[in-house]
Amino acid sequence: MRIVVNDANILIDLVDLGLLHHFFALEFEFLTTSLVLDELFDEQQEALLPYIDGDVLEVHDMEADDLIAITIIQQGKPKLSQQDCSAFYQAQKNEGTLLTSDNALRKFAKEKAVEVHGHLWVFDCMVAAETISPERASEKLKELCEVINPKLNLPKKECDRRFQEWGEDI
Repeated sequence: MRIVVNDANILIDLVDLGLLHHFFALEFEFLTTSLVLDELFDEQQEALLPYIDGDVLEVHDMEADDLIAITIIQQGKPKLSQQDCSAFYQAQKNEGTLLTSDNALRKFAKEKAVEVHGHLWVFDCMVAAETISPERASEKLKELCEVINPKLNLPKKECDRRFQEWGEDI
């Protein structure tokens, strides 16, 4: 089963959009780190708790060796936070796909040959797996871009293509 490692930004937006159920219905093995989880507000952590308790989202606690490896990564790329480095490290270590919308982290992962995807890929997966209808995905993508996270700056052309494909007026 494909492993996906979640960075905080995608989890936060999925919580705010009310899409956790649709996301965690995908056929992936979901991982994150305790450092990423600690970055979330209490109510966001509470929204994730059923998935953690149900063994759908695995949270890796950072051991001393992990923290050393993360520190080395961060020293080589100081623009990345410790949380970003922990997500990258887990994706690399587990040969997983990193899910993030952080541009610096995305570029770094690509440089290091770690598969990385963002919000649009997540929406595409939910629609393809039919965990969400195309119409609902279009509504939620529009809500993400206009209300939840307008600073996200998803590529307009790619969003417009999905709106057309999924049946939403642009």
